[in-house]
Amino acid sequence: MTSEHLNLFEPLIVAMAIFKYARYFYFILRNWNIQLACFTIWHEIRGERKYHINTTDTNDLRKLEVKSENKESAFIYQPANYFMLEKALNFISESGAKGNLVDYGCGQGRIMAVAAAFNFKKITGIEFAPKLCEAAQANIDHIRNRYPDTAFQILCCDAIEYRILPSDCVFTFFNPFDERVMLPVVRKILASLKETPRSIFIVYFNPTERELFLSAGFEEVWHYEKMSYLDFSIFTWDMEE
Repeated sequence: MTSEHLNLFEPLIVAMAIFKYARYFYFILRNWNIQLACFTIWHEIRGERKYHINTTDTNDLRKLEVKSENKESAFIYQPANYFMLEKALNFISESGAKGNLVDYGCGQGRIMAVAAAFNFKKITGIEFAPKLCEAAQANIDHIRNRYPDTAFQILCCDAIEYRILPSDCVFTFFNPFDERVMLPVVRKILASLKETPRSIFIVYFNPTERELFLSAGFEEVWHYEKMSYLDFSIFTWDMEE
């Protein structure tokens, strides 16, 4: 396709981008408020351009074609806010975290792409919705050449089916599912730590099941809130326990 042909599509591409952001702006506005909507969209546009991905979207996971008995435990797909995501990963990087990063409920791959920019060298995304897995794969394929030393893996499966590896040391969640799924995931992380003691970090955006980690013995080292509706918790595990 020649450059002239590509130029013909530019107005359409711009129009589609405007529609995407306008729709997401309205979603935030309708469910929260205009201040949060403006803040979110500014960072959506900045982040999508910075990381060269296309992840701004929402999807009710319970309405997608998913073959899983845990479908009713899933929430709506909504990507982590770029501002909050960068703040959390910067904290993790400065804390000297090493090893693999596992993103539970990876959606369209946003956390995976940003984690690569923060120099994680092995990143695994877990997602049970095939449609979202395809979108995540497309985004990762688009940026793969930018991170030749990073190994990406997307697994289309239930979160509780993932076999945690001894090298998995950072686990991220953006409120992907309720207690029915989160509890066995927490137990599997604990079992992995018992089998292979190591330092790990848990990054939990919109931590609705925060108490599960606290009651399991994880230490919350940082809880950050912004604009009343955006928050995350970062947990660690004491290897001496």
